[in-house]
Amino acid sequence: MKVRFTRSEGLEPGALQGAGALKPGEEYVVLEVFSQHGKDTSFRMEYSPRESCAVFDSRLFTITSAKMPPSWIFFQLASGSFSLCPEPWSDQGFWEAFYDREQWAVAAYETEKQKILAVS
Repeated sequence: MKVRFTRSEGLEPGALQGAGALKPGEEYVVLEVFSQHGKDTSFRMEYSPRESCAVFDSRLFTITSAKMPPSWIFFQLASGSFSLCPEPWSDQGFWEAFYDREQWAVAAYETEKQKILAVS
């Protein structure tokens, strides 16, 4: 799935968190779709070669390719929130381990990211 950063005007300040790091008109590969119960949907993506992935409000983007990676699964939390992502990323504690740079999580992230990039 690919998206283009197209807008930031007219959204509440919370939706703009991190948007300053994005380039207007730039296309990004979505690595995960996350919808928190009672809140807005977010896209996880890499936005800079020097930075790790981050989560951005989906309303900042226009979808340019809706092709879903075959490695994505639907994962629902007890809260009603859900994610479309590779199965290893849905494991409890995965993202905490990834941002703590634990080797197993970084390896799982890189493996699954390559699968996503291959179909994007």
